[in-house]
Amino acid sequence: MYLIKTQLLFYFSLFSYPLVAAEILDYDMNGSEKKKTGIYKLTDKEKATLQKWIDTHYIRRVEPLPQEIGNKHAILQENLRNGQFIRLSDHTLWNISPEDTPISQGWITPAEIIVSQSGAPEYPYRLTHSLTGSSLKARKAENLTELNLKK
Repeated sequence: MYLIKTQLLFYFSLFSYPLVAAEILDYDMNGSEKKKTGIYKLTDKEKATLQKWIDTHYIRRVEPLPQEIGNKHAILQENLRNGQFIRLSDHTLWNISPEDTPISQGWITPAEIIVSQSGAPEYPYRLTHSLTGSSLKARKAENLTELNLKK
């Protein structure tokens, strides 16, 4: 009896996973998101494969990225000194927390950067890369001369 139940469960999971995964993607996205991402064009089997890949490679965020509220965010303009400093299109210069420079080193231009409060006293701002979702702590820097960035 146990063997029969196990086999039935195995076969059910094989055939039902595409439907469940397709439902997950369909449930998590609204109509405009489905159209924007192109997910509406996929078959249930393709959606299941995509969902399996997402489940394997990514961890779901507890809190979603902050949404844009009608204003444009600055664009990453320069990545200086191997990620120690970031300059944005709004002419702000940011000193990156040393523990976060491995993240900032990988940031390439152009990309929209969302600036928010971090709550950390030494690096009170959080810069979030809108494409990757990676974020780091930073503080405003006044100018290049003050930071001794001259070569």
